[in-house]
Amino acid sequence: MSYINKIGTATAPYKMNQADVALFMQNFYDEDENTKRKIGLMYDRSGIKTRYSAVPDYNLNTHTNKLLPQNLKDAFPTVNKRMDLFFKIAPQMSKEAILNCLENEEELQTITHLITVSCTGMAAPGLDLMLMEQLNIPNNVHRTSVNFMGCYAVFHALKMADAFCSANKNNKVLIVSVELCTLHFQSNFSMDNVAANLLFADGAAACVLTSNSNFENAIQLHSFYSQVLFSGKTDMAWHISKTGFLMTLSAFIPNLIESGIGNLLNEALKNAHLTINEINNWAIHPGGRKIIETIQKELSLTNTDVELSFEILKNYGNMSSATILFVLQQMQLNKRKGKVFACGFGPGLTLETFIGEFV
Repeated sequence: MSYINKIGTATAPYKMNQADVALFMQNFYDEDENTKRKIGLMYDRSGIKTRYSAVPDYNLNTHTNKLLPQNLKDAFPTVNKRMDLFFKIAPQMSKEAILNCLENEEELQTITHLITVSCTGMAAPGLDLMLMEQLNIPNNVHRTSVNFMGCYAVFHALKMADAFCSANKNNKVLIVSVELCTLHFQSNFSMDNVAANLLFADGAAACVLTSNSNFENAIQLHSFYSQVLFSGKTDMAWHISKTGFLMTLSAFIPNLIESGIGNLLNEALKNAHLTINEINNWAIHPGGRKIIETIQKELSLTNTDVELSFEILKNYGNMSSATILFVLQQMQLNKRKGKVFACGFGPGLTLETFIGEFV
C-alpha cells in the first residue's frame, strides 16, 4: 500500500466568467439567432461559473490575444504554435502545484520517481526534463510520462506510483498533472466543438506518494479497478490535427456512464472486498453537470456525497486529468475521514476507479 500525501494545485493565469465566454462564443460562431440562443442556454446550464485559461483570448473586450488571431476569420494557429505556448506556460503552473504539495523545497532532493501527466502538450525533451532542471530534482530520478489518456490519466499515474512504493519502501514518487485544454480551441462550428469549448479549462495538480506517511489526512490507497465500454469508443475521443487536438464529446456519454457505472462500482467493491455502506466519501470526476447528476442518480448518492464534485466544476470547469486531484485536495482540506471511492472517465470509453482511506 502507498499514501497520497499533501495535494497541491495551481490555476492558469486568466480567470474567465462562464457568462463572458458564452458571449464570446456566440459572437465568434456566426450562426443564426436560434443557434446562438442554444449556445447561450448550454453555457447557462453547464454548472460552471468560472474557469481558468492559459491565454486571455476568450473575452470580447481583450485586445491582447496570445493564441487566436485578432481577426477571428484569419488562419488559426497550427499545432506547433499551440505546443510552443504549452511549454511556455505549463512548466510554471506545474512548478507552482509541486511547491504547493511539498513540506519544503528540500524535499525535492529525496524524490526518486517523477511522473508527469498531460494530454494537452507533448514534446521530447518534455515537461519532465524541464521540471528536473528548473526545480533541481536529482538527475538520476526515474522518469515516466503519461500522455494523451484524457481525464482518467492520473489514475494510471497513481497505479504506477503505488507499484513503485510497494516495490521499495524508500521510493518517493512525485506526480504532476498539467492540462491546458483551452489552447486547443477549434474554429469550425460543430456541437462537439461547442461542448468542448464550454466545458474544458486549464489547471495543474501535484502530489507525493510514499510507502508510509505521517501527513494528516493522507489517503491510503487500497485498490484499483477499471473497465472499458467499447460501445462508447466513438463518443469520447481525442485526435491530433494540424490545428491542434480535436475532441469528440458526444451527448450520449452520460447515457453510456449510466449503463456502466453500477456494474463498475459493484466490481470495484468486490475487488476491494468492501460493501457500498463502507464508503464514506465519493470523489467523482466533474466531467460535466449531467455526468455528475447521472452518477448520483444511478448510485443513489446524496447531495452531500457529490457536493465537492459540483463545487470544483462550478469554480474551475473540467481540467481533464488534473481535476480529480482538485476534488481530493478539497476533501483533505475539509479533513474528511473514512474510505473514499474515486472515479474518472475518458476516451475508450474508459472508466477508472480507486478505493482509498483518509488516515
